[in-house]
Amino acid sequence: MPATIRLTLDQPGSARIYPARLHGAACAVLESGGGEHRQQRKPFAVWPLRDLDGRTGWQLGWLAEHDPPAVPRRIRLGEAHCRVREVDVDGVSYARLANSEPARHAQLRMISPLYFSRNGRDHPLPDPVLIVRNAAQRWNAHAPEPLHVGEEQLRAITGMVFLHDLAGETVRTPVSATMEQTGFVGTVRLGLTRNAERVTRGLFAALMRFTAVAGVGAQTTHGFGGVQLEELDP
Repeated sequence: MPATIRLTLDQPGSARIYPARLHGAACAVLESGGGEHRQQRKPFAVWPLRDLDGRTGWQLGWLAEHDPPAVPRRIRLGEAHCRVREVDVDGVSYARLANSEPARHAQLRMISPLYFSRNGRDHPLPDPVLIVRNAAQRWNAHAPEPLHVGEEQLRAITGMVFLHDLAGETVRTPVSATMEQTGFVGTVRLGLTRNAERVTRGLFAALMRFTAVAGVGAQTTHGFGGVQLEELDP
């Protein structure tokens, strides 16, 4: 079932941990038997590393319906082999997410750069329709079929969601020694129009809670589009 996995690791030293290395480490941790690696939509999301006063924190999101695999005792990040000191897994079923209390507003904090890839072009802005549509697509890729978001439901919610407020900026993040990626970091407040029915508001709440596990946008398996849900209001 969907889960937030928080790891506390030994520090990987001074080596630069680029997104591809985060992706490789996540694959090693979460791809049991290699089956997930062949999937076009991988059942996990990756957050960037963060300093924990002498240790390193790393958050992963697990999206598959079944439970995540056990975390190994050591994780390789680039050339560094880091001991796993603590593991905290916070799971919530798709059924429970689908039964979320209806909400009309949600505030998200983009803690790693968010961008969307559209027809070969990058869109580094928190477009509310793209956020909802991306969340629904990832939901449908991994949730049980009876809980899938239907086309009619998706049209209803994308026709009512709007950008209420935002505060942040676009930043350029290294993806390799020679390449950078532009994305948005900051807070985004989304809302639904007043005529949104209860079922639409319930779906909105479910998808916003899901983004805190699944991330939003492109390259979420490489550390981009990491989201923290700060508020969910009726």
